[in-house]
Amino acid sequence: MSIKKIKEQIMNNLMLTSIAPLKMNASNIRLKERSNKVEFYSSALITFSFISIIGLMSLSTNANEVKPEKPAHLVSIESVKKEQVKPSIWLPANVISRTNAPISAEQTGQLLWIEDVGSQVKKDQLLAKIDDRHLKLQLAGQQAQVKQHEADVDYLTGQKARFLKLRETNNSALSEFERVNKDLTIAINEVVALNISVEQTLLALEKTTIRAPFAGNISQRFAHIGELISIGRPLVQLIDTKNLDVKIAAPISIAPFLERGSKVMVKWNQTLLELPVRTWSQAGEQASRTFDVRLAADGIAMLAGTAVTVSLPKQAPIEAILVPRDALMLRENETYVLTIDDDKQAKKVSVLIGQGVNSWVSVTGALSVDDNVVVRGGERLQDGEKVRYIDDKKDAVIAKLN
Repeated sequence: MSIKKIKEQIMNNLMLTSIAPLKMNASNIRLKERSNKVEFYSSALITFSFISIIGLMSLSTNANEVKPEKPAHLVSIESVKKEQVKPSIWLPANVISRTNAPISAEQTGQLLWIEDVGSQVKKDQLLAKIDDRHLKLQLAGQQAQVKQHEADVDYLTGQKARFLKLRETNNSALSEFERVNKDLTIAINEVVALNISVEQTLLALEKTTIRAPFAGNISQRFAHIGELISIGRPLVQLIDTKNLDVKIAAPISIAPFLERGSKVMVKWNQTLLELPVRTWSQAGEQASRTFDVRLAADGIAMLAGTAVTVSLPKQAPIEAILVPRDALMLRENETYVLTIDDDKQAKKVSVLIGQGVNSWVSVTGALSVDDNVVVRGGERLQDGEKVRYIDDKKDAVIAKLN
């Protein structure tokens, strides 16, 4: 029944309920008044019911209107394949600096200046300055003593020459010549000793300026300007931020499957990296049954102390499912890929990551060989949404942005 016909029927019912007989006696009039009230409330209820039905039919009509279908997402796909890879184990690891040292004072004195935390310094750059006035005074006194004894050496050298001439004519005693010669030797040795003391003081003066033994970053400061510093007191912590390692405490059982220079997968900040095995310890810890493995992370924009997870081989090679690395969607609590079915609909499949093989990664999950997985355009793609494939360069750019 149409809405128009329902409205006409409501109006007819209202008109019928308003018609009354022409002649009535008093009792009939009272009876009719009660009847009219009943009919009035009945008509009102019927009217309200029909209006409600009309409203519900209007809502139903709007709800049944066909909503426009969302446009299909542009994606690029690759087929899953199977290859020989080494089964792996994921282990927690930490990023460390290959060179990390506390820089200590080598002289006693008041701290006049110190580099601030977070400063990037070059090799031989000034890190701290200690008061050196007492050493400068000591140096001046030693240099004066050197000049005094050099004068003694010059005098005794002349005396020795004169006694040699007198000895040629037997006009001087041999004992006098030997005494002058002895005094000259002592004076020369005293000048040598004083020169050594001068060099030591110069070295001490040099050590009042603490310089960086290697390029790096100041991560901590242990002293403040104005403090009295003693020899051996740590002043700053200097860390090389360029030459980094990833340090893993690995089970001893995987040692036979490691190869120096082989690349392994590292998961960091929802990103997959491939880093080479640099070295590992040749002895394990008895308590934990683990040994130290180091990956080279030179030039990677990570801070020392960052937590990562590393995939290390644990068995001989076996066949495994491989997907392109770009197909992996890395999230905080899971990793998944998006497969495309025959109806061009996306389907989310959770996976566990294994070893990397060039631009491919072995995974464990509900995948089969030749399954199509999304490698581009999947960041905003949801489970069950429609897709269309990239046909030209323009589509490829749009998919890359998505």
